[in-house]
Amino acid sequence: MKRVFLYVRVSTEEQAVHGLSIEAQTLALEEWAKANGHQVVDLYVDAGISARKPATKRPELQRLLLDVQSGKGELIVFTKLDRWFRNIAEYYKVQEILEKCHVDWRTIQEDYDTSTAAGRLKINIMLSVAQDEADRTSERIKAVFETKRQKLEPLTGQMPYGYMIDGKQIVKDPKTERAVSIFFRSFLESGSIAASQRDVFEQCGINLTYQRVHKMMGCTAYYGRYFGADGMTPPYVTKEEFDAMRGMRKKVVRKSLKNNVFLFSGLIICPECGHRMGTRRASASTYQYYTCPTRYVMGGKCQNRVCLGERKIERFLMDTVEEKIKQAKFEYESEQKAAKRADYKTELSAVRGKLRRLKELYVNDLISLDDYKADYTALSARAEELSKAAQPTREPNFAALDAVIGENWVDGFQELSPERKRKVWRTVLKEIRIYPDRHIEFNLNL
Repeated sequence: MKRVFLYVRVSTEEQAVHGLSIEAQTLALEEWAKANGHQVVDLYVDAGISARKPATKRPELQRLLLDVQSGKGELIVFTKLDRWFRNIAEYYKVQEILEKCHVDWRTIQEDYDTSTAAGRLKINIMLSVAQDEADRTSERIKAVFETKRQKLEPLTGQMPYGYMIDGKQIVKDPKTERAVSIFFRSFLESGSIAASQRDVFEQCGINLTYQRVHKMMGCTAYYGRYFGADGMTPPYVTKEEFDAMRGMRKKVVRKSLKNNVFLFSGLIICPECGHRMGTRRASASTYQYYTCPTRYVMGGKCQNRVCLGERKIERFLMDTVEEKIKQAKFEYESEQKAAKRADYKTELSAVRGKLRRLKELYVNDLISLDDYKADYTALSARAEELSKAAQPTREPNFAALDAVIGENWVDGFQELSPERKRKVWRTVLKEIRIYPDRHIEFNLNL
């Protein structure tokens, strides 16, 4: 009598195939162990896992190996060799562990023997055949998927929220399209997930859970890229808006316990330690201010002791933001003119020609290796620099700023509610920094 481990593996596609199901394999193994008078240590089932997966990615196989190393049994049993591995390299990694622990394995529906050279050769041949079969299947599937990508056809029937399949194309779902559009537009304005969820519920009566929102914020389908193919899905936002939203997640608006509205929540950075400055409100007062929280925690490591009121920050921004936008426009226009004057492509072509000639000189022993390395490093660095300079730069989104900061905007701004003011500042500003000497710097959200 031997103590045996029963191992079962099925991939997702094979689970419904007769003879490969978990139940069929388990029954066959248990009957074999009973017929041969062996004691079953445990059953190990890796469901929905390909045999090409590394051993470290198969949880039940890992549990089996731990029991093997603990000396709980002498023999591993499975139905066929392809239930064990279809990858030669992974097979030998596991086999090394088994040999150290003096644990054998066998199949009950095939004849394999690891104790002889002929038996080991047969195993190598069959594993090679199984791996080749798996590789060919993988290539066929990849080819089918690539054809679908080229035709912009969905690769699966499971669609992101707000989409559905119509024929062989992905379209917006009429039942949820409005809710998704409202959520994204609201978040781009407010930067608050809770406020955006509330807007969707008030306007559509749909309750978007945080889990659903979290998936939406990370899914590229919403700007048109799905399964690695551009244009597969009709977009709800642009690529720039999607990237902006992901950046805004890092400066999320925190909800105050007393529902106070802090205009710059999540926008202000401490330049000393890099943490976001916390918001405070003086008791029995409407005075709101910002300070670095790490001055109180982490052993008080941050030396930024500044405590600056919200009204002073807002007054400074209102006095300087228009000039900042004008300066940004001037710098962008100057860069564009300079780029037009500079013929980067011609110089880049010349540098690449020098690299080719340099290689010929070295191959023909006309220069030393040291000279070749020095010149190659310098020319390669210059080529990379020119390649970057030759790339078209993304045009800053000045239109969004102009829509908010127009002529006589200050008068209308003073009449806005705190929530609307916060949306304006989050549209205009990317980041604010308050230094220990109380001076303020900021970047525009371009």
